[in-house]
Amino acid sequence: MGHSKKLKNFHSILKDKAKIIKAKLSITNHTTSSIQIVVLRATTRTTHSPPHDHLISALIAFGLTTQYSASACISTIINRLHHHNQPNAYVALKSLITLHHFITSGSFVHKEQTYVSNTNFGFLNLSRFVDNTDMQSKEFSLWVQWYARFLETNLSISNILGCSLSSSKAEIDKKKEKLKFSLYMDLFKEIEGLVSTIEVICTAPQSLHCQRNDIIYEVMRLVREDYRIIQYHTMIRLTELSNRIHKLSDSELKELTRSLERLESCKERLGQLFLNRGRIVSFWNFESELLRKLMLLRKDREMKLVSWKMIEYATESTQLNKQIIISSRPLELLTFVENNDWSSFDKVNQSFCVDTA
Repeated sequence: MGHSKKLKNFHSILKDKAKIIKAKLSITNHTTSSIQIVVLRATTRTTHSPPHDHLISALIAFGLTTQYSASACISTIINRLHHHNQPNAYVALKSLITLHHFITSGSFVHKEQTYVSNTNFGFLNLSRFVDNTDMQSKEFSLWVQWYARFLETNLSISNILGCSLSSSKAEIDKKKEKLKFSLYMDLFKEIEGLVSTIEVICTAPQSLHCQRNDIIYEVMRLVREDYRIIQYHTMIRLTELSNRIHKLSDSELKELTRSLERLESCKERLGQLFLNRGRIVSFWNFESELLRKLMLLRKDREMKLVSWKMIEYATESTQLNKQIIISSRPLELLTFVENNDWSSFDKVNQSFCVDTA
């Protein structure tokens, strides 16, 4: 097993070197070949360390030039993910890290971002990725699947929010001012997307000991940074809904309560994943307080609804009792006169006999 693994690694190294040489000698566009070389060196199989900073910086520099270059970077990274005979968990993780850096740098042109994420939710197509080389490779394959899903969700929520998660605080604050004029349906859609993204983070593999590996550590560091921004996006939208809380319908109150309960259920898992380093106390304090207010408001409305129903019931019962009393009174068919004068009775009786004859 060990001998075959060494042969496989040696073969992979030769293949990477051959690809780099081929890219250097390529007569295609110089920018394209340069991007291919940078991606190959950033995702080499020779080391089990994350891509070097200078290679990431070089790739980002290409992406910032033109939309064509940004598109070429994306295509090259995705091709690196898929176009190899034997899946390699380390290459896949390095490729995803490279893509993540590219997204958060702002090089990921928004038009291109929209195109990629609208193609289909699983455009990275790594949900069944498996590297059977050894036990660690199999374990890392689960991290590849999860990390790819997170990046897909990252792009999806960016489209919903109308801005990238990598946006500067100034850009987010500008968006924050516009939230005051947002429709309820838009706010709820955005909160749903943000909560779903946090839930995806919570589905990370249970093998937390893998974080001792430099590559997995880098993955979690990048995800943690995005998670902090997701928290901020979530908080400013919850704050806006909190200001409108008394205007929310009963169904909207229930929906918001469900979202907060879903968030609450993520708290423990997030603490495990990030060892509480990604925990912002003010966020969770605000979330808990808002959930408490919602529960009280819903209870108050339910009590008022019960009170109104009881009043309506009492009113209806009173009216019904009056009708029963009226209907139970004896019919005053006969009019008795003084002095025992029965002549009127005889007239009535005769009339009745005639009518019924």
